[in-house]
Amino acid sequence: MINRSIFGKMPDGTMVEQFCLTNSHNVSVEILNLGGIIRRWLIPNNINQHTDIVLGFDTVSDYLADDSYLGASVGRYANRINQGKFSIAGSVYQTDINLGDNCLHGGSQGFNRKVWQSTVLSKDDNPSIMLQLTSPDGDQGFPGKISVKLIYTLTEQNRLKIEYFATTEQTTVFNPTNHSYFNLSGHDSGSVKSHQIQIIASHYTPTNEHAIPTGEIADVDKTPFDLRSMTTISQPLISDHQQIKYGNGLDHNLCLDTYTPHSNEATYAGKASTKTDTINLQIYTNMPGIQIFTANHFDNKKGKDGALYQAHQGVCFETQFYPDTPNQPHFPSATLEAAKEFYSVTEYEVLF
Repeated sequence: MINRSIFGKMPDGTMVEQFCLTNSHNVSVEILNLGGIIRRWLIPNNINQHTDIVLGFDTVSDYLADDSYLGASVGRYANRINQGKFSIAGSVYQTDINLGDNCLHGGSQGFNRKVWQSTVLSKDDNPSIMLQLTSPDGDQGFPGKISVKLIYTLTEQNRLKIEYFATTEQTTVFNPTNHSYFNLSGHDSGSVKSHQIQIIASHYTPTNEHAIPTGEIADVDKTPFDLRSMTTISQPLISDHQQIKYGNGLDHNLCLDTYTPHSNEATYAGKASTKTDTINLQIYTNMPGIQIFTANHFDNKKGKDGALYQAHQGVCFETQFYPDTPNQPHFPSATLEAAKEFYSVTEYEVLF
């Protein structure tokens, strides 16, 4: 089932729509056509009650003022590009600088701030919507006119399947992801430090103090980034490892062992669970990396339903190419060639 409603208006009067996808297990996900934002994710916990497992806001203005990308689909390039510069075939491109000296998540007017064209694909079993956006050549400094399509499907297996499609008229770089902050105890329940997580990754990409990769692909063994077995989030956060100090917590790309180049199949990448195992989240993707981020900078951030979000109140699992890939030729390539079609898929399965 899909319920379609008006969420609010953009400053120019453009309507922002909300789509509530609900399956037969009474799991529902609310998605905005503003930035493809996942605003609520409701899991039934007993009669007539639900746990909302993602952080979010109540109004369009809250989302437009936000610098933390709560729930958004980001692009053109998720994560950071060093000084916003890269080259393709000898041509140098300068993208928007919106975090220190670097480009983050596609620039200050990235995909998260756009109202996408929306279409309902299926209202019945496995409810599904499609969002479409055209980004012109030069948008935020990125080359090539690019046409992007997102398909969200809530399955009867309680999986939210997010598929990304894109074509470009000129060779460019493309690296989309979803930036949901999960709290499996409920968005307003406080810290996720007691959550346990697992990421099937034997390597990670260390960064400098500005979160730009050094170029090294380092072994996670005997580091806070060894999350191959279930690990309580608080454990890496208290480490005195220099990388944890740089990020004031977890804000790092892990290189997935399950990645297979050119595969369109989502394979198991990791999971998260509450201390009581009441709700579990499993992550599947065909992308090479996951940026794990523990909301290290939150400080009384006003969220939905009167919540005040604090540091470490959510955890992100951003499936993506590695950060700064356009400047690291030995990283898996994020180059999208003209007339070629990009496809990626990530699935988040909830067990309860």
